[in-house]
Amino acid sequence: MEKGTLYGVSIGPGDPGLLTVKAMDVISDSKYIATPHTGTGESLALSIVSKARDLSDKEILLLEFPMTKDKDILVESHKNAAESIMDILDKGYDVAMLNLGDITIYSTFAYVMDILLDEGYDVDLIPGVTSFCASASVLKLGLTTMNEPLHIIPASGIDIKEALQMPGSKVLMKIGRSMPKLIEAVKDLNLEDNVYAVENCGLDNEKVYKGLDEFDETMGYFTIVVVK
Repeated sequence: MEKGTLYGVSIGPGDPGLLTVKAMDVISDSKYIATPHTGTGESLALSIVSKARDLSDKEILLLEFPMTKDKDILVESHKNAAESIMDILDKGYDVAMLNLGDITIYSTFAYVMDILLDEGYDVDLIPGVTSFCASASVLKLGLTTMNEPLHIIPASGIDIKEALQMPGSKVLMKIGRSMPKLIEAVKDLNLEDNVYAVENCGLDNEKVYKGLDEFDETMGYFTIVVVK
């Protein structure tokens, strides 16, 4: 029996209108939809796609990816997800795995993809709108100009102040608990009027921040910060 294909489907940051035609075609053609969740059984990715298409005819495969930095737990979750998907692919069915933003930017899918590729399965990636491009559009900001670099930076695990001194525009993602350090670094570098953010871009609770005086330390995980 010919094995199925795993499709990594980028769905954009939150607005279902940003789903690409190709993403919708793959979702429509796949009987099985895999989607990550963090232990609650709820999936933001699935809720976004559900606003664009009725999924009642699909088999939903919930994959648990814990919000933890414990490498052993993460490796085990990636292995379990890959095995669940391989069981379906072995029966000849395709699986469309949903991923917020773009499939190549800080995606959980990438870990599962590597396991399946090592096992010889077919994998296809569907690109999409990144959260930072969508956020820049909401802010009405150009991220780059002629010959100006753009840095995409994970806010956790780095020296934020050092990163903010790089030339060009800086986009900070995966803010989490790093917001207090980010605010402190912006103040130290006198960048208060050159910092912007969008929280929950494309979702019903989207918030826009222009200037550090509008920031606060409780801004959520899905916050994109742009420093010009």
